Amino acid sequence: MGQPDAAAGLRRVEAVRGHLGDGVPLMVDADQQWDRATARRIGRTLERFQLAWIEEPLGACDAEGHAAPAASLDTPVATGEMLTSAEEHTRLIEAGAADFVQPDAPRVGGITPFLRVMALADHKGLSLAPHFAMEIHLHLAAAYPGTAWVEHFDWLEPLFQERLELRDGRMCVPDRPGLGLSLSDRAMAWTVDRCEASAG
Repeated sequence: MGQPDAAAGLRRVEAVRGHLGDGVPLMVDADQQWDRATARRIGRTLERFQLAWIEEPLGACDAEGHAAPAASLDTPVATGEMLTSAEEHTRLIEAGAADFVQPDAPRVGGITPFLRVMALADHKGLSLAPHFAMEIHLHLAAAYPGTAWVEHFDWLEPLFQERLELRDGRMCVPDRPGLGLSLSDRAMAWTVDRCEASAG
């Protein structure tokens, strides 16, 4: 939906919703391309499609701007994937800027800051939809007490010997130790046992 031709985007959403029917969750992503007025206008137009969410209608750091559609639209707002710290997510959540929080563990500094975001989202009664890195986020989403979605990308599969299992539209949490994945020979060829760095 983040393309310059909003009418074309709306036609695509209408076509997909018509094909899927009303019983299948459908989301749209504006890729931070709208201004506040456009987000209000297109957000209202999209209401009839019963979307699961509108993702990133505004710039990633515009917590106040996201708060307006989050408060006024029936369609939930999802955002947060581009934020780089637990503190930025705290500002987003405290502003009431999201119905679905989308932290990215590698981007926010790892699992510990992700857990801080997750705890605050749970405290505020929000849903969770971590961004990318499903190999990590599957485990974190499974630990979330509220509603959680996990994105599915196959981009990182060459890095691992194992594959995450999908069953009936759900991702299964591995019962193997740790994250349940081990590095592939291809990934191992890119790693080193040690490296040296000199002090500047």
